[in-house]
Amino acid sequence: MTDERKNTRSGSASPQHPWHDDEPIPLTADGIDARIFRPGQASAQPAPQSRVRPKPSTPAIDDSPTRLGSLHTASTSWTLPPSVTTSPQTSACKNHRSRPPKVHRARRVPLERFFRAETPMETTLALNPGDADMAEQQARRVVDLVTRVAVMAISVGGSVSEAIAMALRITATYGVTVHIDITNTSVIVTQHRGLEEDPITALRVVRSSSNDYQRLGELQLLVDDICDKTTPVGLEEAADRLAAITRSPRLYRQWFVTMNMGLMGAGLSTLFGGTVMDGVLSFFSTCLVDATVQAMARKRITNFFTQAAGGAVATAFALLVMVYMAASHEPLPLSPSLIVAAGIVSLLAGGSFVTASQDALDGYVVTSSGRFLEGFVQTGGIILGIITVMWIGLRLGVPGYISPALGFSTNPILQMICAAVIAVTFGVSSHAGYRTLAICAVLGAAAWAGYLLGMQLTGSVSAASGLGAMVAGIIAALGAQRWKIPQLGLVTIAIVPLMPGVMMYRALYMIVNSQTDTTGTTDNGWTLFLEALLVGVALAVGGSFGALIARPFTLPKDLRSRLATLASWGAGQAVPRERRRRRSQPPADPHHPALNNPDNDPSMTGTWAR
Repeated sequence: MTDERKNTRSGSASPQHPWHDDEPIPLTADGIDARIFRPGQASAQPAPQSRVRPKPSTPAIDDSPTRLGSLHTASTSWTLPPSVTTSPQTSACKNHRSRPPKVHRARRVPLERFFRAETPMETTLALNPGDADMAEQQARRVVDLVTRVAVMAISVGGSVSEAIAMALRITATYGVTVHIDITNTSVIVTQHRGLEEDPITALRVVRSSSNDYQRLGELQLLVDDICDKTTPVGLEEAADRLAAITRSPRLYRQWFVTMNMGLMGAGLSTLFGGTVMDGVLSFFSTCLVDATVQAMARKRITNFFTQAAGGAVATAFALLVMVYMAASHEPLPLSPSLIVAAGIVSLLAGGSFVTASQDALDGYVVTSSGRFLEGFVQTGGIILGIITVMWIGLRLGVPGYISPALGFSTNPILQMICAAVIAVTFGVSSHAGYRTLAICAVLGAAAWAGYLLGMQLTGSVSAASGLGAMVAGIIAALGAQRWKIPQLGLVTIAIVPLMPGVMMYRALYMIVNSQTDTTGTTDNGWTLFLEALLVGVALAVGGSFGALIARPFTLPKDLRSRLATLASWGAGQAVPRERRRRRSQPPADPHHPALNNPDNDPSMTGTWAR
């Protein structure tokens, strides 16, 4: 029985397999049983020309109503109208000419062609399938190099947009299309090699992060040399140079950095109107705070408790000064508030609020959220250390003292000089180059000049701080490419004199003192504390906004570098309802003929350089 079914389905016309035991099975042209067709209907497929089917014999006509007749008998008995047996082409033409049903005609609007979009969507760079013909070994080496460069850029204080721009510039130079995902803790790079080959994916974790702008500048120079068309750099040479940058020692020794942190504390004390003795005490206090923080960091203690220890050391030093002032018979012109404020600023200066704001404006919300949380954790550690020591001192009966007013030095020129000194000393702690320090001094003075101008115009500390940071951001963005210095590092160094250290200490002192003294200063303390936080946010947003204003004037001239920079900024751009590529915008496909034609380079003709 199985053989009979198999032969029947295969289209065998042998009369040995009966149909109802007395009739042969008539077959169509394609070998299908004729019983599945209606009488008079032609075969669904045309008969092959090379196959000649023997004509079946005409069976005898049976009048039994329960027995099916053959195809020939059925087609002779029931003839269908000719209008039904039309060809598919004739039916298609007839349906095309016929009017649509009333339901579809009712939905048509006469003005539909005026408001219905017809522009097709353009394939973005993220959906590009990549080049599957590239040698796998070379692609793996490029992906590994890009991953290492991005990890190093994040670990030395660069923003996510800068790291992605470096990575995309390198991949465009070597002809590799990759997808990059960067957070503050990891870097993922993937090359999609088509549907027939496995993708190449690399993941590296960012172990630690500390500001080292000299190393970041060397990394940018390496990327510029790789993307230079006149002197191409091979993969092996690029990997060796990257390894040399990674293993190179820091620019300054640790004791020299600590001494500069002390000078920064002395400059802050002088900026806020302190005496020479206040400057000396602030110098020693800030040096002690930095030494404590570095010692705890070498012991692998978490950042929260490290910041808490630094705030506790600065407050304890101020309490000792208070005890000495109470024990002396003559009043001393000292201000313990400036001592604590210098320590707070030295701890806040290494925060990540500026970088977090830059990432938020660029659209990297995950990384921005992580860095904002890290900054708040560091600030919480400082607050915990200060409040704990201050509460212990008040419980022990240490006479508290706070400056009656928050003021600055009366001479504006002296204020700008102090701001320049603070910027230079913090630049040393961030391992900025020798030539960079002079630029940092100019930016620090310019930021403070913007702050003084904002105080004259608005009278608000937060608004004036934001204006000063915006001035520093504009200047840093315009000159970073010319000076070969990281723009984010320049902005971070310039706004250090504007950090609200004194304001935060005054607010915390009012809050703690209100627990033991019923003077009703709790509300004033919390108000001042919120104002200090607002100043910090204004500094971060102002510096990032200033860099954003200067962005159109900082695009590189090289086309591939321009595309990589625009792609790194594209995560935060507003998405229109309909994407339409402008004539001045380069195509999204990196393998577009216009981008790979050396005879007609758009970067030289200026087609996309406007």
